[in-house]
Amino acid sequence: MGNLAYRLVAILTAVLGAGVTVFALMAAYRTDDDWARVLFTLGMPASLLLPAVGALLAVIGVAMFVHALRGMERGD
Repeated sequence: MGNLAYRLVAILTAVLGAGVTVFALMAAYRTDDDWARVLFTLGMPASLLLPAVGALLAVIGVAMFVHALRGMERGD
């Protein structure tokens, strides 16, 4: 049961990271007025860091999921 919970947290982390990355990239690179307001709301420095943070979360989630699968193979 613990491994299942770990895998679920890993999947959620990866999905959250991918979502943050896509949202931040859309906010940073779209030029229409709605996205310009979103970019202003996020603040320019934060909008430049959000894609990196989202990508990091996605990588951490995938690494956690792979770690959980390897634990299943070993029988942990």
